[in-house]
Amino acid sequence: METNNTDTTPKPSSLRWKILRQALLRRSSLQNSDDQSGIRISRRTTHGFDLIPSKLVDKVPDSRDVRVCYTLPVAAGCRKLLLTQRVDNSTADLTDFEICNRYNIDNTGLVCHWPSEDVLAFFSLSRVDMFRSKRVIELGSGYGLAGLVIAATTEALEVVISDGNPQVVDCILLINNADT
Repeated sequence: METNNTDTTPKPSSLRWKILRQALLRRSSLQNSDDQSGIRISRRTTHGFDLIPSKLVDKVPDSRDVRVCYTLPVAAGCRKLLLTQRVDNSTADLTDFEICNRYNIDNTGLVCHWPSEDVLAFFSLSRVDMFRSKRVIELGSGYGLAGLVIAATTEALEVVISDGNPQVVDCILLINNADT
């Protein structure tokens, strides 16, 4: 006797993929409606999730960069980090692409302040004890906010911040760490 096993209940994995597909299609249609040029660029153009308070301090002269001051809420008062970052609405420059081609890298580090930097920095601030007496490396740091937060607020033995894009490294090297 043969049983007819025609269970039509979808598997949980199929349901998850369907939800993801719907979210992506919805997001894609929203991006297309805002985009007048017909060119779609995946880009986050705001300051992450604003988990760490920040404000624009000034524009770097003769540059597409600005200085942004992040106020780190720590137990012993507030520390401030002054970071050099690319202007949010800045378009890519030919120099950016020449450097990317020369070093065989992409240009994601300079596109914007990524929300993941905000989240990792905030997570690190809420778990400073986790870094005590540890060596920390941040790979592909972008503007380096998370690594700098760890260096400024924890008792880590060493913090190494790295990125494959020399322009990103130059921005990190311009950092002034100011106490208030």
